[in-house]
Amino acid sequence: MIKRTINTNLMKKEETFRVMALGEAVKTPILLIGPPGVAKTAAVIDYAKASLGKLGNSDLFLLETDEGTRSNAVKGNVDLEALTTTNKYKINSPITGAKVVIINEIDKASASLRNSLLGIMNEKVLFNGTEKVPCIWENFIATCNEIPDDEVDSPFWDRFLITHEVTRLTPSDMLTYYAKGGKTFTQKHDIHLPQETDILAISLNADKLKKVLDVCHSELSDRALSFLPTLVKNVMCVWKMLEDRALVKTTELLVGKAIAKELAKTLVPKEIRELYDIVDGIGQCISTDEYNKKYDQLELAYGKASAGGFVTEQDEVDLQKRIADEEAKLDFLKSDEDEADVLNQFN
Repeated sequence: MIKRTINTNLMKKEETFRVMALGEAVKTPILLIGPPGVAKTAAVIDYAKASLGKLGNSDLFLLETDEGTRSNAVKGNVDLEALTTTNKYKINSPITGAKVVIINEIDKASASLRNSLLGIMNEKVLFNGTEKVPCIWENFIATCNEIPDDEVDSPFWDRFLITHEVTRLTPSDMLTYYAKGGKTFTQKHDIHLPQETDILAISLNADKLKKVLDVCHSELSDRALSFLPTLVKNVMCVWKMLEDRALVKTTELLVGKAIAKELAKTLVPKEIRELYDIVDGIGQCISTDEYNKKYDQLELAYGKASAGGFVTEQDEVDLQKRIADEEAKLDFLKSDEDEADVLNQFN
């Protein structure tokens, strides 16, 4: 596994960071959608820092677009020095040498600029006249406020395999942000990306994969569906999920939560879904009291699921690991020596 350590002052962006990690792992463009002011760009910059180590060099290409942005902002400009000193016609195209490509407000970009991006997004090649310049990006991330209504079915947006909504903080989240220091608040997220050996070690159940195809086929293009097995394997690694949950998560990323919930009913027993939902909320607790209430819910749900014979040995291992991961996010537990070791409750 490859670890990305993200230092950020943004709250509740871990899911966004994981989506960006998935994009990097699969080497496919992703689209972040959300209203102005929800920290889409800030989240991308924080992830880019973790990926590149530092910013300000040729490894990062960031383009702010609007209706007036010309296609040469992507294609590059004539190298005047080479033209005047060696009489050679050469185009400098910074986007081709960037490891992270960020295109902001892509919904406002002109048709010609978007067309210039297609080859870079699909074949990782910049088509510049008769010249084909290879691109080396590892992350291609675009942001927008919304996909225009008259473009929803446009093939351009299908080029983004993953579309992720970045939502606003709730009033409660904002109060927590203030309490933790506001602008001085910082936290760290460790996100893991799989290596090729990790992916090769995973085998998927063909019957379960067919269930995903059944619910997604009418919603996605053949091009998007061709990525499905690879996506599921990478989701298993990035989100640290078992196959069933990863199939549901992948469906959510591709076609939305409503269809993913319907799929979950056929793949994951209700009792197990409830368990994981509770565990996923542990890392969001802001006090010992809130944590204790969440853990009481977990004990009750676990007892019901175990008594009903729904908890497998692999579920036990996965739950213990996920509980530990969520608790590691809680600073108030680290300083409380009297806090019980919750993992022992499941032994």
